[in-house]
Amino acid sequence: MHHASGSLDIQGEVVGRSRTSIPQSAQCYELAQWLRSLRQRSGLTYRQMAERTEELRIADPACSAVTLSRADRGTFLPRRHVVEAYAQVCGATRREARLRWEQAARQSGHTPDGREVASAPRARRKLELVYQPAHLLEAMHQARLAAGQPSLREMERKARDLGAGPLPRSTVADILAGFRMPSEELLVAYVQACGQHGRRIALWRNAWARAFSADAA
Repeated sequence: MHHASGSLDIQGEVVGRSRTSIPQSAQCYELAQWLRSLRQRSGLTYRQMAERTEELRIADPACSAVTLSRADRGTFLPRRHVVEAYAQVCGATRREARLRWEQAARQSGHTPDGREVASAPRARRKLELVYQPAHLLEAMHQARLAAGQPSLREMERKARDLGAGPLPRSTVADILAGFRMPSEELLVAYVQACGQHGRRIALWRNAWARAFSADAA
């Protein structure tokens, strides 16, 4: 029986074509990559995932296989409860899923409840006024946004080309999601990959030292 591209077979998988890779320019590239990595490790089909959301009452309403398959496309911000359900049936925690979703919402220009807003210039916090880990994280997101929101893969390659030191994508993704503090050298590599140099690097180092002291207190 012939299936149209993008339809689901009895196992809940997209048929007609193999799952396409996510373009790095996709609006929610990092969230989609994370979701796909969870599903790959779990070995579940979208149909099996949908059945588990219903059996375990993880989502209300339960998520269909089609909804779950759309969530990891990266081309739009999925609803938060869908991301949480997807992640939980694949073995991740609801808290991690929520943090990843919130990060994607910020980066794609959405409000905390997922509504898209018109982009407007936002005053940047001066590095001299960074005193807390949250301030540092905000400044890191702003630096990346000012650089044109390059993908983590592009930043890793640029840091390597500049000889700025390693910038592992998985580590940076965790830092940007608020799971950990960056080391000083990783922060320097990150901001250099964002095109910052000279006196700015000294300002970043000082900001890191203040945030690190506050985090350790």
